Amino acid sequence: MIYIKLTLSIVVLLFSFIGPYNSYLNHAPFNTSNYLNVTKGESIYITIAKISDLNFINKFFLRIHLNYNKIHKFQAGEYQLYNKTLKNIINDLNNGSTVTHKLSIAEGMNIYQLNQLINDSYLINDCYMLKCIKTDLSFKEGILFPDTYYYKKNMLASNILQKSHDILNKHLDYFYKNKNLNNQLKKEEILILASIIEKEAGNNDEKFHISSVFLKRLSIDMKLQADPTIIYGLLPNFDGDIKKSDILDKNNKYNTYMIKGLPPTPISLVSLTSLDAAANATLGEYLYFVADSPSSHYFSKTYQEHLNKINDLGLNK
Repeated sequence: MIYIKLTLSIVVLLFSFIGPYNSYLNHAPFNTSNYLNVTKGESIYITIAKISDLNFINKFFLRIHLNYNKIHKFQAGEYQLYNKTLKNIINDLNNGSTVTHKLSIAEGMNIYQLNQLINDSYLINDCYMLKCIKTDLSFKEGILFPDTYYYKKNMLASNILQKSHDILNKHLDYFYKNKNLNNQLKKEEILILASIIEKEAGNNDEKFHISSVFLKRLSIDMKLQADPTIIYGLLPNFDGDIKKSDILDKNNKYNTYMIKGLPPTPISLVSLTSLDAAANATLGEYLYFVADSPSSHYFSKTYQEHLNKINDLGLNK
């Protein structure tokens, strides 16, 4: 009889323990940011205390769970808490399932925008204005490959940026080595031209036409007269309006209205389609183009035809 009473007491005690124990492990911790940062060397109990009340009973429950699952330490990093129970979070902390962020480097982005993008990210910006990049190119603008890159909080930006440059350089080498036989541009010049095409083109289909215009102008020693190059030379303080004084400014080394040839560096990041157009377009008959819609251009063979189209579009007013 005593044995039965003792057994029943143990069973009752066990069930009275299991309920609160499971309730504790399956409750949703408090954290207004939905994120938890764990520093290197931080104790398990300090970490859990950030998101859950560690009174005597809860600490006892936690110790049992940790010992049973042989969990001795958590991995440092940033963790997502939203819609997770304490048990799930402890598993993440034990496995090092930290938050993955993404850095979307876009086509047409310039070095100032890129630097701001990195500053606004969770990366450590140890590569201001791409000064850290190891490259055989003579400039630092336009030397990354536009893509989405994934990283963990407080990673060094240089790791992503060097990888991005190496990818771009491989593509550039390919287009340079396999360029149109009549294309006289050097490797760096192909990238520079591609960046102008990137900023001028309204769609991918017209990139070869735009490239052929610029290649034609270069072949006859005609100024490129590209607005995006002037704008780049005015950065980072460009106010959105190209003034007559800007067009006449010979001190702006990116002013292709006053200075013949390509500008000294790219003016943006480029897509593969722009690289292809810069390397493989052929010299055509067109010498001019003007935007006739937000996403397309009208191409002209003569200056008079070009002026007529400008008049038709009402752009001379």
